[in-house]
Amino acid sequence: MQSRTRDGLVLLLVGVLLGGGVAWLLSRRQESPPAAPRALDAVPAGAMLVATLDLPALRASPAFASFLREEREIPGLGKVRDVCGFDPVAALTEVAIAIPAAGEGGDFGLVAAGAVQDEALLACASKVIEARGGRPVVSGIGSFRAVRDSSAEGHGEIAVRPGGPILLGGGAYLRAMIDAAEGRAGNVGASAAHDDIARAVGEGAARVTVVLTPEQRAEIGRELALSGSSRSPAASLLSGGASVALGPQIAVHAAVLCDAEAPCEALGAELRAARDARAADFATRLVGFGAVLERIAIAADGKALHARVKLSPEEASFLVDRLASLRGLRQPAPAPRRPPPAQADSDAPPPADASAPPHADAGPPPPDAVVAPRQAKPDGGAR
Repeated sequence: MQSRTRDGLVLLLVGVLLGGGVAWLLSRRQESPPAAPRALDAVPAGAMLVATLDLPALRASPAFASFLREEREIPGLGKVRDVCGFDPVAALTEVAIAIPAAGEGGDFGLVAAGAVQDEALLACASKVIEARGGRPVVSGIGSFRAVRDSSAEGHGEIAVRPGGPILLGGGAYLRAMIDAAEGRAGNVGASAAHDDIARAVGEGAARVTVVLTPEQRAEIGRELALSGSSRSPAASLLSGGASVALGPQIAVHAAVLCDAEAPCEALGAELRAARDARAADFATRLVGFGAVLERIAIAADGKALHARVKLSPEEASFLVDRLASLRGLRQPAPAPRRPPPAQADSDAPPPADASAPPHADAGPPPPDAVVAPRQAKPDGGAR
């Protein structure tokens, strides 16, 4: 082979190798960036309750947008933006809340994913602690940095790493969440029991699943036996959950899983009777829930019991507002109609006029909230 030919082949081979290398590097650059962390990745295995929220979907829904878009405040300090210079919740996309099956009462964890400003968040949390008279301490835990109030040992900590997620929890459970997020320990994604109930209720912008441990089921059985209800179908419950799917209509789907078919059938019959009784209750209809209860379809399917109902966005918005207003009934009215008794007890029954229909500014009541009180049976009783 002539030297000129040989040199040409060598140059051609080098060119192919270099070209292939450049093409490989370009393809690597064009690959999508690593997936953002998911909130469930940081929920430790063994959680009893897991709830997830799809924040963009909820913000886009007329029924829930007002609650997520309104200015958030820190009790006693003012608006979050004024204290911190930004609102950490505004850029979040997903939230997961977990309650461990084993642990002291009050243990819980919160995981938030999205566009996380880790340094700004730590500075914001430190400002809040200082404003409340505490002493913020920032420390490193693995790839996370955590801030806590050193003057209030045993309280919760906030941990965050660049790119997220944000973790909120206390003591050992916060560290369990960090271990799950960093892959040193299993997360709830490996739980077949949570997967089973999640599939039963389906996807949703909001979803909650609860899985009972064998110890918890045994405790329920003992309590039912002590109350003389050992044959109650509640003793067969394994798990339960609910989801809210958004669309032209808002679909609410709840389900429970049993260890046998017969208990699920019996539980369905009990729930249908309870639904009918509650839907016919005057107070329930007065606050606007009667018509919705009547539409809930409850049916057993093998070892699963399902409850489904669909709402228009207007109905859902009204019911969410009404739930919020009913929750506020325990708070003292800002301008009472008449002076309260001198030694009023905060746990005393409400005054006689507390059942009066809400003011007009509470939103338009549904049909059953207006019609039910005015219709009467032939014997003169209210329906």
